[in-house]
Amino acid sequence: MKHSLLLLGVIAALAIGAPAYSQYIFMDAGTDGVCTAADVLSSSSTGVDIWLSTDHNQNGSVAICSNPARTLNISSYALLIHYSGAGSVTYNSFTNAVSAFTLNLDPLRTAGPDMSVSYAHPTPGAALAPGLYKLGRVNITVTGTPQLSFLTVSPDVNFVPVTGFGSECPSPTWGNTIALGYDFFDNCGTAGGTPTLDTTWGKIKQLYK
Repeated sequence: MKHSLLLLGVIAALAIGAPAYSQYIFMDAGTDGVCTAADVLSSSSTGVDIWLSTDHNQNGSVAICSNPARTLNISSYALLIHYSGAGSVTYNSFTNAVSAFTLNLDPLRTAGPDMSVSYAHPTPGAALAPGLYKLGRVNITVTGTPQLSFLTVSPDVNFVPVTGFGSECPSPTWGNTIALGYDFFDNCGTAGGTPTLDTTWGKIKQLYK
């Protein structure tokens, strides 16, 4: 693809079976750093924060790389976001929140209800330790009460190919990119999620403090 995000490895054929690791990527339309049914967009909404835990699942359990010699560190990230429902979202800008990721691999791109963006560490091979990261904020204007969700594959040839993050932990499908919908499935968009899991995650999140 034209924009190769964090594709540090060669794209392989789709692997059969799931790898033995998972992660959790989620949105927060409030200020509490968790995704719950309370994260509903309205005309007063101006931004949504995007968070990623590279080493814990949504239920708080520890995620482990399929290769025990590697870690679930993070060297880059890419986002594909879609709005749906009763209303619309205008994607005004994206503010990167990972200070070490100064390389804007793919600037914010929008097409209809979709957007994409990606950032990376400027030094090849450099990565941040496994953990919980606020990736950035999508700055928006909202009409009605739409919902935001993550896309697993690109809806546009000019977008990044997947939602995911670069890591030394190998993916059987995307080389060094751990991709949502392929390598992990735990995610939460606005006005969604499972309250029981979100409550558990809120408690586990304290481990990072």
